[in-house]
Amino acid sequence: MARYVLLLGLLMYLPAAFASSEAADPHAKPAADPHAKPAADPHAKPEVPEAPPVQQGPRRYYYPGKVLPFPSFRADFLDRVKNLDYSPVKGHSIVLIFVASWCEPCQVLMPDFKHLARKYESDSTKIYFVYSHDTKQDAEGSAKEHQITQSSLLSNVDMLINFKNPEIPSIFVGDKWGYMADQYLNVKKSDIGAIDSTLGKINAL
Repeated sequence: MARYVLLLGLLMYLPAAFASSEAADPHAKPAADPHAKPAADPHAKPEVPEAPPVQQGPRRYYYPGKVLPFPSFRADFLDRVKNLDYSPVKGHSIVLIFVASWCEPCQVLMPDFKHLARKYESDSTKIYFVYSHDTKQDAEGSAKEHQITQSSLLSNVDMLINFKNPEIPSIFVGDKWGYMADQYLNVKKSDIGAIDSTLGKINAL
């Protein structure tokens, strides 16, 4: 009888012993979480995001640490069956004035634009009025009205892409080394003095 009691006690003890041996070791390292983000390498160099364009004043943009070449383009002249296939040429600067026949601010500022064109147009500085988002018929009518037909171009999709489809009126200035010297987007009357100053400096180089 004593043997049966002893055997029964052992049978009751063994499951409890196995259970305690399978319990978590308080000194063991916890299992890795498969969804956890890997730890950052303390020796890795931090990623530095590219500097965004910096806005100088209300409508002028510059790109820190970058020299922007003036874009090449092709556009049709309004007064003749010919196109202007332009690429920057050293020693020659260029000014593009983006306008449209339907643009009211363009009509208001046209006397100022024409004054700047007469003042700074030369053998080494070419100034063009670029009609954008316009039909050729409407552009021709506007250019004729303002007497700027000979210096007017009709833009196309490729040209607008090259200049990032600017708000109008806008002015882009290329210097005599083929770089973007300045750009004025959505020009206002208050910008004319600064544009005049910029063109004066470019023309004097």
